[in-house]
Amino acid sequence: MVGHRRLTFARGTCFEDNSRRTPVSREQRRAFPNRMESIMPATRTDGDTRFLDPAIFATVDNLELLARFIVEGFMIGLHRSPYHGFSVEFSSYRKYSPGDEPRYVDWKLFGKTDRLYVKQFEENTNLVCTLCVDCSGSMKVGDKNLTKFKYATSLAAALAYLLLKQGDAVGLVAFSEREVEVVRPRSRTNYLARLLAVLARIEPRAETNIHSGLAGVAERMRRRGLVVLISDFFADIDDLVEQLKRLRYRGHEVIAFQILTTDERDFPFKDLVEFIDAETDERLTTQTSYVADSYRQALGEHQERLRGVCRDHNIDLVELTTADNLDVALLAYLSRRSRRSRRSRLM
Repeated sequence: MVGHRRLTFARGTCFEDNSRRTPVSREQRRAFPNRMESIMPATRTDGDTRFLDPAIFATVDNLELLARFIVEGFMIGLHRSPYHGFSVEFSSYRKYSPGDEPRYVDWKLFGKTDRLYVKQFEENTNLVCTLCVDCSGSMKVGDKNLTKFKYATSLAAALAYLLLKQGDAVGLVAFSEREVEVVRPRSRTNYLARLLAVLARIEPRAETNIHSGLAGVAERMRRRGLVVLISDFFADIDDLVEQLKRLRYRGHEVIAFQILTTDERDFPFKDLVEFIDAETDERLTTQTSYVADSYRQALGEHQERLRGVCRDHNIDLVELTTADNLDVALLAYLSRRSRRSRRSRLM
């Protein structure tokens, strides 16, 4: 890629958490006397699918709050969609019996039927997941106040929140030309704050080197798990192939999220433009109508090779732009997790 226009991004505004205490009904108090206050969440947010929209989440600086909004909005959207009932763990309902955990009671169903039902879950082996986030200079390019890096960290935060809620272990590797930050996988829910603090302090810089940036990931994961790669993949495909082979050889599953801007994907420029390489600061001024066809051909060949590599190694490649809602990415993760669960039950 020859480069990018210089863009200035406005700093986002942090949303305040105006959540309120969840009311407890008299019926719930009668069902579980003296215990309801301790098991009901202290706060809640009105689930809002708007936070899946890049135009909305681009304005939120607080990653922990953003992760919760994204996941809760996604789950509400999931129930409204044709994927209703699709879940990596939920299986069915059964009637409540004394001694059942109150937290698994479906209170919405109770409100409709006046009967207590408990959610049943499939037995799954806890997952160990490592989120690998590209923080090279090319990730600071963006559209409409949303950089690829902001999109990537928002996706990583939402996945970390979802994984920890499911009782899975999640770790983080931020990489550019080397490993920039490494956080080992843990499954404690209070671990989210540490992961998000690391993501929040990283600034995208330096060049991309997938070979050295991901070299230690496979060796560090002692048991089979899931590796989530989040990058624009503007890098040497041969280096990527080598690292993917190493991960797959050790039995790890891989999901690759590629994030581009719409300008990078479509190349809509028609005038004289100065392009600035975001990693090397190299500049090139050109009449874009002269290079548009060559750029699109080069990008198309790069994409076809990337797709072929992922296909050959049984890796899910999810192609995104900074204009895409995050539910596309979260559904891809849930789909991979669901297939993994079915395979583990057959083994």
